[in-house]
Amino acid sequence: MKLIYKIIIVALAIALFLPLSACKDGDDGDTGNGDGVKMKAKILKVSEYIEVEVLESEYTSGPHWVITSDQTTIKSSHGIKISREALAVGDEVEITYNGQVMMSYPPKIVALSIRVL
Repeated sequence: MKLIYKIIIVALAIALFLPLSACKDGDDGDTGNGDGVKMKAKILKVSEYIEVEVLESEYTSGPHWVITSDQTTIKSSHGIKISREALAVGDEVEITYNGQVMMSYPPKIVALSIRVL
């Protein structure tokens, strides 16, 4: 009878604490860390979307369209805020996004920040 109680207690402990250990402190379940997922890319075209070729990324590759918003921070290589219009074809940039990639062709991501390298 004592063995059954021990099994029940262990099962309850696993059921209660396993979900808590699935997320790190400050992690909301997105891939990457709390700062977002980073990719290094080369700008191919600047229009409604910023078309880039992914040069280095842990999660994705190939051409992507980058969506920017008023909340997107864009900085020069010196760390100074710049406008979206200051981005130029050929610039290599580091893009931070939340890890979500829209299933379209080409895939689209929403940039949290863009930094010219």
